[in-house]
Amino acid sequence: APESPLRMEVQQIVRERSGSSTWIQCAIGFVVGLIGVLAIASLVGARADSSDLGAGMTLVRNPAGSLAAMRPTLNNAERDAWVADVRLRKRDRQAAKSRMYNKAIRSAVKTRTKKALRAIEENKKQGISSEADLQATDKLISEAFKEIDKSVQKGIYKLNTGSRQKSRIATWRKKLLIESGLYTPAAEAAEAEATA
Repeated sequence: APESPLRMEVQQIVRERSGSSTWIQCAIGFVVGLIGVLAIASLVGARADSSDLGAGMTLVRNPAGSLAAMRPTLNNAERDAWVADVRLRKRDRQAAKSRMYNKAIRSAVKTRTKKALRAIEENKKQGISSEADLQATDKLISEAFKEIDKSVQKGIYKLNTGSRQKSRIATWRKKLLIESGLYTPAAEAAEAEATA
């Protein structure tokens, strides 16, 4: 097949300026692309009466009859596979987004829980004389409970998991009160029997 005069001219310019600069490569790419577009245009012109262009391409016309676009031709099985693939990609994007969101909330729950348990541990080391000494710790425990309840409400943790975590924090606080002598479990049982 004879080469086009335009391509031969570009090759001659390249030979003359053999510095292999980037703009020459861009010019060559542009010219080759232009030749490809012209070839497709001539193909479309030759098959103007036919809507099937071959090579899996279909010519789509708008209602006025002019050329609108070229689309790949898909049979039913290919189309179903393509649609399923698009849906799976969307599902993957949604899963990634929710995974990041859930991870952030789980991290917040763990952070609040650790802060509350550390505060209880520090109070244990320092020793407490009354429940008023636990005021700052109670605030941290309240924040942890709030974060746990929020995560359960949003469905990130199951109800029993949230209850178990809250119970763990409450048990640590109760043990601190028992060890410091501010609370006796036997007294609570006696009060319950007296009211019954």
